[in-house]
Amino acid sequence: MADTEEEKIIDVGNEEFIDSEEWKDNFLKQGKWLRLLFMVAFSFVYYVAMTVLWIIVFLQFLFVLFTDKRSENVSKISIGFRNYMVQILDYLNYQTGDKPFPFSDFPKSTEEEK
Repeated sequence: MADTEEEKIIDVGNEEFIDSEEWKDNFLKQGKWLRLLFMVAFSFVYYVAMTVLWIIVFLQFLFVLFTDKRSENVSKISIGFRNYMVQILDYLNYQTGDKPFPFSDFPKSTEEEK
């Protein structure tokens, strides 16, 4: 058991650490700060999108309440809107480097995504 514990010990004296110049260069890269600006902007867009999503939900509820079936047009809008919100979340979580709409195409709302 003592042998396995000794194997787990890591000698940090030989590790190479980032020097201060490299750290400074990484910290000051313009692209990272520009992405932060876009992330803040898209966070605001996502917040507004939540309000629009609740409006869509309410409209669909009213349609079901009065006609006892859902509106296909509202469903298509909601699918496309949901896909747009996923695009924003993927960008915010670094799942993709592609900026969402209006910097790329608005996501399609297809029938097979139901």
